[in-house]
Amino acid sequence: MLEPNNEKADRTVNQNETGPLPFKKEPKYQDPFLEAIKKNPRPLSMVVIGMIGMPLILLLSGPDRAQTPEQTPVIENAIERVPPAPLELEVEATPASASEVGSAPEPQPGGAPTDAPGPLPFHEDAVVLIPSPALETAFVMPRRPSISLIIDDIGYSAALGEQAIALHGAVTFAVLPHTPHGKELAELAHKQGKEIMLHAPMSNLANMPLGPGALTPELSKEVFVATLNDDIDAVPHLQGVNNHMGSALTEMTMPMQWVMEVLKARELYFVDSYTTAKSVAGKMARDQQIPTMTRNVFLDNVQAHEDIDREFKKLLKMAREKGVAVGIGHPYKETLAYLEQALPLLEEQGIELITASQMIELQRSATAAW
Repeated sequence: MLEPNNEKADRTVNQNETGPLPFKKEPKYQDPFLEAIKKNPRPLSMVVIGMIGMPLILLLSGPDRAQTPEQTPVIENAIERVPPAPLELEVEATPASASEVGSAPEPQPGGAPTDAPGPLPFHEDAVVLIPSPALETAFVMPRRPSISLIIDDIGYSAALGEQAIALHGAVTFAVLPHTPHGKELAELAHKQGKEIMLHAPMSNLANMPLGPGALTPELSKEVFVATLNDDIDAVPHLQGVNNHMGSALTEMTMPMQWVMEVLKARELYFVDSYTTAKSVAGKMARDQQIPTMTRNVFLDNVQAHEDIDREFKKLLKMAREKGVAVGIGHPYKETLAYLEQALPLLEEQGIELITASQMIELQRSATAAW
């Protein structure tokens, strides 16, 4: 007779927690990490928030995306705009005679359409703000307040260039080299008795494009000098040079020395557009006995009537207080429309508008008389 199989019965008895053997349940496995999280979920919450928040912070605080070539035309009319610069009166050489005056066209570097409507609105991210150093040199006041007004960036738009050249009075025009209409506008301005300068493209701290004929510190002296001479030859009837942009190059002693060596050999004056407070251009010009002066006011950092009006009145106020002042504007439609109305009124306001070369000579004579 087979013995009854009690193993199954015993197991059943034990599973039912009955029978002669004591029953003990096997404890379930519990992960200590999960148990810790259950007891205190706060650290995990902070980790999750950090993982989500950090990318958002980096995204929102990161630099703006660079504009593509399609978004940023080659037109280099976004000048390095700055607050009023000082009246720099230390001129130690006599500039070219005012009888050789001439004028020029409007700007837009490399490859811009020849019928482009004119300079593009200035991008705020390109603004370079600098303080205005105090006037240091004693100066004999002229018989009446005098201003010089330079219109930069001439050469790309024929229509706006012609409109600028038609402005009333002794306006001086700074022509960008190798531009579609630079030569013809310079010829037109010269025929109308206006004064002409080269608006020499120089490297800037914002790395904005400069167009053809750019002067940069990467160039060897031989190439640098050849480029500057080529730029000068590209603009007929010029009497002087000022810098287009240049917040980087005008801080550098050696390149500016090369500039002044060329200008001295070519018997040209230099106007520092003063796009950086660290500019050594004026000092280098004086060291080389180059006739020179410094820009005081930019008229059209913002192309709006009220802003242009405010800056123009600031220019006149400076002239009344100091005797002389130098302003720079651009062939924007808003600027030209304003100047067409304002310049004919200068005479009755007791303000004399003179060319850049006349202003340099006036400052030199007044400083010497002191």
